[in-house]
Amino acid sequence: MQPIPHRLRPVKRAIEATAKRRLLAVAAGVAVVGVTTLVFGKQFVGHDVAAPKTSAAVKPEAATGVTVGLVSPLSMPFARSIPATGTVMARDELIIGSDASGVRLTEVLVEVGTPVHRGQLLARADDALLRAELAQRDASLRQAQAELGQAKDYLERAERVVDAGVYSAEVLQTRRHNAAAAQAKVDLAQAQRRELEVRIAQTRVSAPSDGVVSKKLATVGQVVQPGSELFRLIKDGQLEWMAELPAHSMTRVQPGASVRVRLDGGEPIDGTVRLIAPTLDTATRNGLVHVALPKGAAVKAGTHANGEILIQQVRGIALPEAAVLTRDGYPFVYVVSADQVAHMKRIETGIRMRGLVEVTSGLAPEDKVVGIGAGFVKDGERVHIAAQPASQQVAQGPQR
Repeated sequence: MQPIPHRLRPVKRAIEATAKRRLLAVAAGVAVVGVTTLVFGKQFVGHDVAAPKTSAAVKPEAATGVTVGLVSPLSMPFARSIPATGTVMARDELIIGSDASGVRLTEVLVEVGTPVHRGQLLARADDALLRAELAQRDASLRQAQAELGQAKDYLERAERVVDAGVYSAEVLQTRRHNAAAAQAKVDLAQAQRRELEVRIAQTRVSAPSDGVVSKKLATVGQVVQPGSELFRLIKDGQLEWMAELPAHSMTRVQPGASVRVRLDGGEPIDGTVRLIAPTLDTATRNGLVHVALPKGAAVKAGTHANGEILIQQVRGIALPEAAVLTRDGYPFVYVVSADQVAHMKRIETGIRMRGLVEVTSGLAPEDKVVGIGAGFVKDGERVHIAAQPASQQVAQGPQR
């Protein structure tokens, strides 16, 4: 190839620049067409594919429900009872004193809380002066007995010779009177001696019954006066719960009814209604029910306690506490129909015990109730029942 003359070289460079610009314009046009095709094609393709995806997504969402476990109402006995409050008191609290007068206590042998037996010595007073008087009475008695013996001898002698006329009738009558007077002196001396024995016995303070000393006022050196209180004794250690009830509840309680008394921080104590007070308090309009507690119960007199008095045994149906919900203060449950749709059903509840709730109305024994997962169910919602329902296990209540 021949070289291009020097004067034609600018023309060559212009031709080459024009060719490059055309080539770039063609490439840019091709790129724009390609991008436009890609965008519009993607929109059409996306429109055709998106519709089936949305429809497919809706179907499983409509068919999905909350998985729940069902329970069946459990038939079981329930105890109808009346709640009450009251104070534990001694059934019979004996006041122990002495009829001795002017004697000083020398020994006090028991303390508060001491269990005692009938006739056990509780305290002793000084009886030295009384025993000295007793010795005097003994001497007087012996003297009276001697005089009686002499009078009887005189009378017998006179009666033996009465027929001989040695003694007149007047003398015989006088000796008979003397013998009777001597006998009266003996009787008087014996009575005075027995009186002193009683006064000496009064210096010994003994327990009138088995029981527990609940109060002690006696002290060594105390001068005892007639009727003064020295001790208090809970007879036989027997306590009872004095339950307070309003008038309308008193008529429902019968003697012999079972009672459960609950103490703070202690085991409940079972008792029995002993008697029902025949009158009401005029201020509170409440009456007292005397409940006998078992002997040796772990409770102290004066303890305030709550309790329940059983008035009736009935049979009803119950549900686990987890199955019973509350809305606006009213209890309700979810009952599942045959088509597995949960329906809200309002009920009325009664006693709660051992994790179970008594249903008094609003539920049939054959109803299937949502037990597990009830808090996540909505009224009218289709639910999925667990493959292994917990009804048989849950309906029996917690095992304790």
